[in-house]
Amino acid sequence: MRFFLASLIGAVLANAPAVMACEGCKEPSSVAGNGGVDGISLGFSASVIFMLVMVGSILTGFALMMSRSCRQLDAAHRAASGQTNWSP
Repeated sequence: MRFFLASLIGAVLANAPAVMACEGCKEPSSVAGNGGVDGISLGFSASVIFMLVMVGSILTGFALMMSRSCRQLDAAHRAASGQTNWSP
């Protein structure tokens, strides 16, 4: 039993660098030295770019919505106050 447990722990520790590597590093094309962006690496790159674009578009949408509502509130306040030009 001790031998089996020691062998199991040894097998896990021998494969630890491969287990802890990211998916792009585990890809066979990166091991072979091709170095190109394809397969899983392309998927990761596309997902990161998609997430950055989505965050940027949401923040831009919020900024546009706030500026539009501020302009509408300003126009409503000017219309309500009558905006007369008083000269001292």
